[in-house]
This record gives sequence, structure tokens and C-alpha cells, in this order.
Amino acid sequence: MSQRLNEYFASEATEYLEQLEGLLALPEVPDSHALLRLSTGVRGSAKMAGAEKVAGVAERLEQAVRSLRSTRAQWSDELRDVAKQTVADLKILVQAHHWGDEEDRRLANVLGQWDRLENTGAGASPQAVSVSALFYEGSGPHLVGKGDREVTAAVVEEPPVVSVGTLLFRGESAIRHALSLRPEIGRALSDGDNGGQPLSAILDELFDLLELGLTGDPLESR
Repeated sequence: MSQRLNEYFASEATEYLEQLEGLLALPEVPDSHALLRLSTGVRGSAKMAGAEKVAGVAERLEQAVRSLRSTRAQWSDELRDVAKQTVADLKILVQAHHWGDEEDRRLANVLGQWDRLENTGAGASPQAVSVSALFYEGSGPHLVGKGDREVTAAVVEEPPVVSVGTLLFRGESAIRHALSLRPEIGRALSDGDNGGQPLSAILDELFDLLELGLTGDPLESR
């Protein structure tokens, strides 16, 4: 990295990190949008400068914030502590003019903190489960037999099978396509069930097209 690029990267990244430091020092839960913007800024700045190790540390913080925003994790004191330590270490690492053993130890330490945080599940969002769902009710059958399956099958009807091509037609074009089915109906009547398209299927398509032609709306369940 050139001296000029190094100075620019250090200045820009430090500005992001100082804003992150201020957010994490607040007693309330910090704004996740601001956390994401700033942590992404640190990582992007490091990437552009070729500081891959620094970018890797910033990425762990960015990933944690994304988990917060997607509700896969929740804010916790442990997460705040690791985030604050990460920012403090990054402020030192971005100012390092030479990378040596001390920087490697600092890098390994902060990455280890993130690993431990993830392994302990700190910050993970708990799944809400109804207590009643954990126990069987005292009444009613708990085994599904043949009769139950038959009742279920009668209640849950199969959705109607509709030709994909049919759904592409609306209004006048549907009417024109319906008229084009006349030869097929004639062949079906003369051939019977000799390998052609069943007459019932052709008639279903015909009436579907007529319905679309009249309403111009998507086909509804019959």
C-alpha cells in the first residue's frame, strides 16, 4: 500500500470507527441502520486499500449487525462488549504502519471473541414457543388413522389444474384462441379415446378461455 493510500485509508476508516465508538457508548440499543452503514464503510475502505485482514475483522462486526437487522439475533451486553472491543482494536490496526506479530495477536484475539460469542449463542434470537404446544391435550385422538386421512383428503381439495398457456390469454385474444379449439373438438368427437387429447380437457380449456374473454380477469378457482 502506498503511503498516500495508507494515510487516506487510515483517516477514512478512523472516522467511521469513531462514529461507531460513539454509537456503542450510548446506553440504549444503537441504531442498526447506522451500525450497518459504518461497519460496511470500514470494511469497504479496507478492501479498497488492500488491507484484507482489517476488512476481515470489520466483516465480522458487519455480519453481526446484519443478523440484528434480520432478527436472527438480538442485542445483548455480550454483543456490545465484543463490538466495542472490535472497534478499539480496529482503530489501532488501521493506524499500524507495519504489520507484525503484535498485530497478528490482536487480530487473532478479536476474531476469537467473535467465535466464542457465536458458539455460546449470545445474541441469538430465541424462538417463541407456546407452552401448550409442548404437551398433548387430554382430549381427542393423538394418532392419525385411515378415517382421519380420508376426512382430511375430503376437506383439503386439490387445486384445479390449469394450462399455463391459458393464463396468458385475456379478453379478445382469449376468445380467438377459444375459437381455434373447434377443429380439436371435432377430432376428439370423431376419434374418441384413440390417443388424442381427451374431449373433457379440451372443453375445460374452452370454457376457461371463454371466462377469461368475458371478464378479462385472471382465472379463479372453479
